[in-house]
Amino acid sequence: MRYILYFFSLIINLVLQSTVFEHITLAGIKPNLILVAVVSVACLRDEREGSIYGFFAGLFQDCAFSTYIGSYVFLYTFMGYFCGLLLKSFYRENFILPMGIAAAATFLFNFAYYIINVLLSGYTNAMYFIGRIILPETVYNALLMIVIYNLYMHINKYLEESEKYKRKVF
Repeated sequence: MRYILYFFSLIINLVLQSTVFEHITLAGIKPNLILVAVVSVACLRDEREGSIYGFFAGLFQDCAFSTYIGSYVFLYTFMGYFCGLLLKSFYRENFILPMGIAAAATFLFNFAYYIINVLLSGYTNAMYFIGRIILPETVYNALLMIVIYNLYMHINKYLEESEKYKRKVF
């Protein structure tokens, strides 16, 4: 049940990222809904589920929008693993820590994307990319994390309640 919901949430996030969130911009910056979802899953579960969710999120995004497969797969898997590793045991209802982790993950994700795809293409103006794209998107994703994390937290609570009866715990 959990993995079916993960699959549908991934498809919904991919569709929303490519349609609705293309038109919801602040200063020309679009949020990265998929990265926020990967960080949310990694924060609520663990590094294994975060990296698996990140792998499939990257694979779907590479297949749908990229010219080659690999960069988003690597970056989302990496972000899912390390966000889950950092937040292994914390109070789940705390929204400040996941917001900070989402901001750090967005900054690192975009900087790594810049190195992999932009810098190797010959564009060397890193300060423009950091100032005009990375920092505004970092703030945008951190604010979006409040809503998305809350939604994933409620879904996770429902799934844990339904899975509690399937496990044999005395």
